[in-house]
Amino acid sequence: MNLRGIRRPIIVLTVSLLIGSCSSDDSTGTSSDAPTTTVPTEPETTTTLAPEFPMVRGSRYCELLFLRATETGIQATVYGTQGLGYCPQADWDALDTTPLAAEMNALFVLRNGPRVWLVDSVVKTDIDESERRTFGNLEMNRLAVVDIADPSTVGRPYTWQEVDRRSIFTFAAGSTEFFLTDPDGNRFVMQAFSQQLDPTIDEASLSTLGDRLTLPDGWTYSVEEIVEDLVVDTMTVKARVLQDEFQNSYSWIPAP
Repeated sequence: MNLRGIRRPIIVLTVSLLIGSCSSDDSTGTSSDAPTTTVPTEPETTTTLAPEFPMVRGSRYCELLFLRATETGIQATVYGTQGLGYCPQADWDALDTTPLAAEMNALFVLRNGPRVWLVDSVVKTDIDESERRTFGNLEMNRLAVVDIADPSTVGRPYTWQEVDRRSIFTFAAGSTEFFLTDPDGNRFVMQAFSQQLDPTIDEASLSTLGDRLTLPDGWTYSVEEIVEDLVVDTMTVKARVLQDEFQNSYSWIPAP
């Protein structure tokens, strides 16, 4: 497959794992090495990943996507720091993706991050420690595989991609969440925000983000305080992850 001219994917995963699912290789993100909010020492998080770096709301992560051509399109294998560290900026900036692509037998490598979680807890039980790798100074787990049949959709805002991430995201009752709704009534909840294109974006600014979005016809952006836990369970089905024009990532909420 000829990949010349294809825009680099913007996919973030949450284990965004997500998703949703990536920025260009020269993105540097925020300058802080720490999560943007205080991470509790004993979070209510169930995960098979290292407990000293819990994946909770306000914690920071980075991912690398290794892209390969297949007979049916493009396949991206996703590695991320989730559960293993909070992606110090100096270590992230120091990564050279060119030798990493050769090392991993990939056409090229895309940076996704840094990003900040809006998920209150994550369950992911399929981590294989034998597939854990160290890239530069960053330890990463293999998190997911994204198959992209139509390369023309890569990097297009408001266009979802399927992500085989096998995880459960929980957004806690009483929290303020940020939603996209398409003309057919499909709902997507923001799983992580990005500071790759606009480093001033933080959780507080998301309440007015809708004024800045150029939504497709029939789409809406809403800010809602949820009264009960919102659970996005993709253990046995593929997640659908999309991004807005600022590369914030959203997970599809399957109908009950």
